[in-house]
Amino acid sequence: MASDPAPTLSAPALHPHPTVRAVMRERWALLCAVASGLGIFLGFAGKEIYPLAFVSLAPMLVALRGRTGWRALRLGWITGSVALAGGFSWIVGMLRTFSGFPTALCIALASLLWIAQGFQYGLLAWLVSRADARGLPRLASVPLLHAGLELTFPLLFPWYLGASLHDAPLLCQTADLGGVLLVSAALVLGHVALAEAWVRTGPWTQRLKPLLAPLAFWAFALPYGAWRIREVTAHDAHDRALRVGVVQQNLGLMEKRNDPVIALMRHLEASRALEAQGVQFLVWSESAIAFRIPEEVRNIRSYIPDWDLQTPVLFGALSVRDGTPERPNLYNTAFMTDANGVIRGSYDKVYLLAFGEYIPGGETFPQVYDLSPHSGHFTRGSTFRALPIPGGTVAPLICYEDILPRFVSAFQRRAQPDLLAVILNDAWFGDSAEPWIHDALSKFRAIEHRRDLVRAANSGVSAVIDAAGRTLAQSGTFTRENVVATVHLRQRSTPYDLAGDWIGFAGIATALATFLRKRSAVPTQA
Repeated sequence: MASDPAPTLSAPALHPHPTVRAVMRERWALLCAVASGLGIFLGFAGKEIYPLAFVSLAPMLVALRGRTGWRALRLGWITGSVALAGGFSWIVGMLRTFSGFPTALCIALASLLWIAQGFQYGLLAWLVSRADARGLPRLASVPLLHAGLELTFPLLFPWYLGASLHDAPLLCQTADLGGVLLVSAALVLGHVALAEAWVRTGPWTQRLKPLLAPLAFWAFALPYGAWRIREVTAHDAHDRALRVGVVQQNLGLMEKRNDPVIALMRHLEASRALEAQGVQFLVWSESAIAFRIPEEVRNIRSYIPDWDLQTPVLFGALSVRDGTPERPNLYNTAFMTDANGVIRGSYDKVYLLAFGEYIPGGETFPQVYDLSPHSGHFTRGSTFRALPIPGGTVAPLICYEDILPRFVSAFQRRAQPDLLAVILNDAWFGDSAEPWIHDALSKFRAIEHRRDLVRAANSGVSAVIDAAGRTLAQSGTFTRENVVATVHLRQRSTPYDLAGDWIGFAGIATALATFLRKRSAVPTQA
């Protein structure tokens, strides 16, 4: 009797079990999500591999095909959490400095923040899956949804994907048409096109067709950028020029508090040297004067006898007023003096940094300040005020305020300054990528409003940036040095001044459409 033939083992190897295929697909999708997160932060300021900004979200968008609900949200959330953990790793050091908590607890708290802020991309992925199910074309829906989330999603440290291009001014000039959100949307448009080209089948002409949309945008944006840069340069010959000197003294976090007189003397000494170079306007950093200036002081020389400067100075200090005699209100204030030392105006910081300058809920539960002894207890300012400088006015933004597009837009609209200035102290964040990220984000305020911008940082990055987003002069970080350059006082308006973040509001409308529109039986095409 013949024996049965031996079973073959080749078939399962050639045709994996459906469960195995599903596991492989999930692992591939997770890998794509992680790759997108890595691409985002490696292509961002601080790492500066900015070509990655043109491809970063494409892997995640490929992996989202056919995924809905929680599966889509999870992939996007992984992308966002990886991006935030890589790009904002310096938050651990900041928490340790501000709070005094143990390192392990700071890592745990930072991880919660990365996960919470990473949810922005989880929500994006979920909305994309809904838009796909309702037949909305990805080349339109994804860039708009991304813009809507950049406009509305709450972040402790706001950032924008478009800022990846901060060192390529030619690519950023469309920010005066729709803000940094428009630049972000242009990048995402390219990501969508690459993802669609990858998943399509058929002839190459059909597969590459989605790439026509981003190519059309950049075919407009590049010559537009060249024209706008030439225009800024041409206006330099007609706009009032002002030689500005920025003082960066790199004083330690506690050094100014423990010995404010030495801090003041260093600033005065550096300023005298700048006066000898013929500067017409001096800018010191946030809290450069580390003691309180009472409300009744009208001339800084009457309060500081060593003040012998003959040049107008914008500087940061603490001011006290209002409140009660036992507990007056404390403000983070920018003061402007003229050549005679007369205080010509002041501005109290309006947008305070949570946990740094105040603790949410601290007015109701003051005991929380005992848990975070280094956190400030400042009162919020209430007025946008431009301060007088030779030949014009300046918007005296303080630290965090310059990374907020809508805040600066409101300041520009109400005060109509001719120049933007930012006084800040990023020493809290240590020798990390944060000062460079902050500098990158602020460049877009110059482009959006076509105003030159001066940054005076205690420990860097101090810089002078022109209305095209080009860095004219720049310091290092954690150095004592002066920065000198010529700025121009400008008075022209831009489309962004008038229309603001219109593309973000279009994104909100797109998100609403994903809820109002019925599901489509037809697969989504780009």
